[in-house]
Amino acid sequence: MRLLAAGLAILLVASPVFAQIVLDAKPTVKVESGEGATSRFVLSESDRTKAHVTIIRRGGRYFWTSREDRELLHHTSGAFHYFIEPRGGGYIKVFDTNMLPESMRDAGPRFRYMEHLTLWLVTITYWGTSEEFRLDADNEPANKR
Repeated sequence: MRLLAAGLAILLVASPVFAQIVLDAKPTVKVESGEGATSRFVLSESDRTKAHVTIIRRGGRYFWTSREDRELLHHTSGAFHYFIEPRGGGYIKVFDTNMLPESMRDAGPRFRYMEHLTLWLVTITYWGTSEEFRLDADNEPANKR
């Protein structure tokens, strides 16, 4: 019985039908802001790894797995994808630079993101980039389109 349960659990986790990675990226910059001060930090590789952001899609719903698996609402506006935590915990904004005219694009990864967290009356914002962003159910990276 345990073997059957373990096999089922592996299938649920491994199957893209049940869980698809939408965004998995590491930030490069962190800004903390509160009533008394605002501080900006360029993150070390260790801090970048600790502060990674992961969004997955399960059954047509989005989850902020790097932040307690909170459910997110998705909204698109032009070149921006918004993933909003409806209880006020924060949001992730993903920008597709390919929506800009080629003359306005900076070199580097196609997708830029910011992750904004609210903790009491303090905010933390991370900025980063990613080469891959998967929004489609077929799990094809948006940068391959």
